[in-house]
Amino acid sequence: MSGESAKATGSRSSLARVLSALSDRAWLLLGLLVAVGAMLPTAGLSGFYLTVVVQMYIFAVLALSWDLVGGQTGYPSFGNMAFFGFGAYTTAILLKDWGVAFFPAVLAAGPVAVVFALVIGLAVLRLRGGYFAIATLGVLLVSVQLSRNFEFTGGASGKILFDIPPENTFYYVFLAILAVEAAVALYLTRTRFGYVLNAIRDDEGRATAMGVNTTYYKTAAWMLSALFTGWVGGAWGAFNTFVDPQTAYNLGWNVELITMALIGGAGTVAGPILGAFGLTLAIFVVDTVFPGWQLVALGLVIIATVLLLPDGIVGTLEERAAAMEYYEMGGEAAADSSAAAADETPGSSDPDVGDPEVSDS
Repeated sequence: MSGESAKATGSRSSLARVLSALSDRAWLLLGLLVAVGAMLPTAGLSGFYLTVVVQMYIFAVLALSWDLVGGQTGYPSFGNMAFFGFGAYTTAILLKDWGVAFFPAVLAAGPVAVVFALVIGLAVLRLRGGYFAIATLGVLLVSVQLSRNFEFTGGASGKILFDIPPENTFYYVFLAILAVEAAVALYLTRTRFGYVLNAIRDDEGRATAMGVNTTYYKTAAWMLSALFTGWVGGAWGAFNTFVDPQTAYNLGWNVELITMALIGGAGTVAGPILGAFGLTLAIFVVDTVFPGWQLVALGLVIIATVLLLPDGIVGTLEERAAAMEYYEMGGEAAADSSAAAADETPGSSDPDVGDPEVSDS
């Protein structure tokens, strides 16, 4: 083996070992990251930087929620911000009009979004591909218009909220939502439920032929996605102190959360979180250094991701690790040796040699 080949094999082996170690210790790693996040405010994180981290948590929840349907199940939804808006309005109405305390109002936002997802999901989840994507976008647009016309939502003027908790409280609420969702997603990907979702993504027709009730699993994933999106929307509504149709159903965020999941690696747990953290931080930097250019930067990132990393960061690393295991097991060498052995077998190159009928003639 040449020096360059040995070096390449060694680097692939190192990558495989690192990814394997991270996968085996995923629960420990998640616990450590949550612990570090919980200590940041006590370590002096405050003001603008605390707001940036809060924004990272919000987008991580949104991206991971989208991935439960768009990545794990293969149904690209363009309507997840409808759940976010329903959660935001639920908390705002309970806080301002009903006088409900903060935590119960936020907790109620999740179930309300789940009920909405169940009603809508029974219809749109029977569609596939582009039809499903367009239908979910229609759901989002209808939700915007309904919130703008109903009086109890405040109409186009929205609702202004007062007497909200301090900023540190919101920090821990968003961190807790992200931690719980990451734990649930990590658990489900290692159960039959997660395997069925991936089977639907890979070949839904074959999964149906094997007796799997794909509508049930798709609807369950859709409702789970709505639960966490509704919770983070409810907390965000109070954190923002103002809810109206334009902010609650932010169409710009609707694009960003999908981009974050794709950049990090759709169909994984770590990918959407990494993509959300990285892209949120990048947008803040661009907006600070080059105000007004954040959308241009976002567009360039989307183009670069599609061209260079179609499977995202985590997906690309996993593919290289899988290829590495193939090489380590002698896959290419075994294939070459098998082909060489077949070529050297008597009669393999001449169809007449070794043929009794031809020899007798």
